[in-house]
Amino acid sequence: MIVGGSNAQTSKYGSEAGWDIFVNDNMGPGCLVAKKLSDEVQLEMGIDATGAQRIGYMALYTKADSDVGQGDLLKVIFDVDGERFSGTATGQQMPGFRGGVVPVNNVDFIYDLAKKMTLTIMPEGREPIVVSLVGTDAAFKSLRACQQAKNP
Repeated sequence: MIVGGSNAQTSKYGSEAGWDIFVNDNMGPGCLVAKKLSDEVQLEMGIDATGAQRIGYMALYTKADSDVGQGDLLKVIFDVDGERFSGTATGQQMPGFRGGVVPVNNVDFIYDLAKKMTLTIMPEGREPIVVSLVGTDAAFKSLRACQQAKNP
């Protein structure tokens, strides 16, 4: 499993409900949850605590040959139980994986996903990726506990 991008210094905090929880020292430290959606795709959601105001982020990585380059910008729509949000992903490349990271200006958006059922990620010009959020409440409680313990 890759975690936290190409230069991440991470340590595992625990696991809950099929999600692994990590501490990323390069993010404040910030905590994140990561899950392999398939052998080819991994989703991460976490907290960046490096600035004066904490922000959330989502990252999606794939082993598939993708034309997303390091630093490329890509428009993304997120559908959360029928409510749509837009963002811009910044491309990242790591050995064997390519993907993008989208900052989320409201950290509660990340925590609130635990109360939702389905997240659909729609990168511009690519196939949508549907993620079931059923049962993620325990993982997001652990994410919050991790964040409070590591960066109160």
